Amino acid sequence: MLPILYLAILFDLTLGEPPVYIHPVVWVGKISEKMIVPYKGYLYGVFVWVISVIPVLILLLIPLYIPSVIIQTILLTFFLKTSFSIKMLYELVKKSIPVNRENRKYAQQLVRRNVYELDDPHVASAVIESLFESLIDGITSPIFWFLILGYPGALLQRFSNTMDSMVGYKTLELQKEGWFSAKVDTIMNYIPSRLTGILMIIAGYLLGYKPRDLCKTLKSSGIESLNARYPISFASSILHVKLEKPGYYSVGEGNLPKEDDVRRALRLFVATLVLYFTLISIIYYYLYGLSLLSYPYGLIKFI
Repeated sequence: MLPILYLAILFDLTLGEPPVYIHPVVWVGKISEKMIVPYKGYLYGVFVWVISVIPVLILLLIPLYIPSVIIQTILLTFFLKTSFSIKMLYELVKKSIPVNRENRKYAQQLVRRNVYELDDPHVASAVIESLFESLIDGITSPIFWFLILGYPGALLQRFSNTMDSMVGYKTLELQKEGWFSAKVDTIMNYIPSRLTGILMIIAGYLLGYKPRDLCKTLKSSGIESLNARYPISFASSILHVKLEKPGYYSVGEGNLPKEDDVRRALRLFVATLVLYFTLISIIYYYLYGLSLLSYPYGLIKFI
């Protein structure tokens, strides 16, 4: 199904996001939103995840059994595209510069913290942090699971990440209910975050951005997330800037980023994606070949 992936990427880069009413990720979010009940326990959290994710996933598996190749290709391309978002992320970051009061509305769409309470360097830091954390959550991780579990794997990862963003908070109200969603997301992003981090380093060297104190920056990052610490720490090291979320963590040494650092971050983002898609394409080709619709279940073929 490698051509389906290429078609999905082309769809994303040209047309961007589909309307919310036909976006499966939005469906999962809406279902979970209606089911969230504060102060519920662990089992209810599992129940919310299953009810929110599994029905939508099953519905999106129907195109695999449509006899018409044309219709099947169109539907699989569309739904696979909804598992990642390159154009929207790139454009939001690009529109956030120059960093000023007006452009804060774009930065606010990238992060949860209130950017209107931050100074310009901390807004730039928030944008760069979100760019590379979203690179994992919203692009490289679903594509990794496309390689492992095929079309269903990409959707499963994206839905799992959505559930983490809906209920995976460590607040008193959702601490138990969101535990399962947070753990599933952590497990699914574990390998992609580290693989993407390695490719970020290679991309940095290719761009002439030599990492500085890489291991030291990673170990002293103070970022609680097991996965987010890798792209954020590596971005700090490669771009030679300090990335800081006031009251939570400060990563790297030196000055907070400026507008030009955000532009360099975008170049690093693009270079990393080029390397990542090249690597995934080569591995996928040698595992499954270039057939349009065969082996939709990834490595399950070999089990």
